[in-house]
Amino acid sequence: MRILIIGGSNSLLKDGYVTHLAQSLQGYAEAEIVQISVGATTSLSAIGRLYETYDGKPVDVVLYEYSINDTGHFAPRPGGGDSWLFCFHLLLKAAAQLYPTATFVPLVLAQQQHFSSAAPHPIYDAQIRAFNELALPVIDVRAALSALFLGRAPAWLYRDQAHYDTPHATSIVGAIVAQRLLTLKTQNAEPLTATVARLQSVSPFTRLQAMYLPGVNLEQFTSGPVQRAHTGNRLMQLDYLRMLPGSRLELNSEMFPLALFLKSDPQHDALQLELSSDDGLVFNSRVATRHADTETLPFVYSSIPLPLLWSHSLLRRYGASRLAVSVPEQAGGAQSGFDCYAGGRPDAPERHLDLVGVLMLVEQQS
Repeated sequence: MRILIIGGSNSLLKDGYVTHLAQSLQGYAEAEIVQISVGATTSLSAIGRLYETYDGKPVDVVLYEYSINDTGHFAPRPGGGDSWLFCFHLLLKAAAQLYPTATFVPLVLAQQQHFSSAAPHPIYDAQIRAFNELALPVIDVRAALSALFLGRAPAWLYRDQAHYDTPHATSIVGAIVAQRLLTLKTQNAEPLTATVARLQSVSPFTRLQAMYLPGVNLEQFTSGPVQRAHTGNRLMQLDYLRMLPGSRLELNSEMFPLALFLKSDPQHDALQLELSSDDGLVFNSRVATRHADTETLPFVYSSIPLPLLWSHSLLRRYGASRLAVSVPEQAGGAQSGFDCYAGGRPDAPERHLDLVGVLMLVEQQS
């Protein structure tokens, strides 16, 4: 059983549920775990990771663990459930394109404050509705643990508000996931091709087509000092386009840029974003690009959903656009930013922007 895990930081914890999942499967199934998770971001980053890590080898299961991440980013925003559904449907289409024979399995974890499944919550409720509508084999750990512990989380279950990070907690979660995956194996669960065929009949986003553009493929559209580069750590390998002060990327397209994917590090500061579209959108702002987690990590992979820089929602008309991304000569002065992003450090020895990719969308007219 080859299991591709695309999730948030809970899927990356040392001795986390993934470790105990592998241990629980021993003796029952030969399991190979392919880890492409990334923390502190939304399901949009999961789409980028799917494309960037694809090696042509099939997988049996795509395990999707983004409930905590998406709840944290979308719950505070009006209409956040609709934005999440939009991201999720795009993710399903991407996964089906790359892994058509795999079974897609959502894994629902919960923040400590949302532990009890008896309390309604708009994002968690939207997730469960969407999974059930598509008859997906969801593993609802939130509901299982809430029922087991009568709606009150044991003191040992969480390290902080968002992480199941004790051996007791992660062994329980890993065993729950293993048991469900073994059951699905015997049932010959539905492949993604069938899931997405059903998705197309119920999704409000059927006319949307997405294209992922790797940053290194965009060098021809740049001016000024840029260079291709590569970096990696124990979790990921990344190719990116490093843009230095004075550089500029321009894309005029029939598509609309939904998100920028970055390899953010302590030398990141801000980019100048100029974006206009045929439906009258005009946005020009200096956008912060240093992720908050670079205070403790050498670099962070994440994405900036562009519509959330000027509105609460990702939903809009996606058509022709004119995009320019430049790195200002002068530091500072960020006017906007997405959630975990901040301006640069005043003592940074150099400044740059490391662009991993751009997710473009086009809405086909009916």
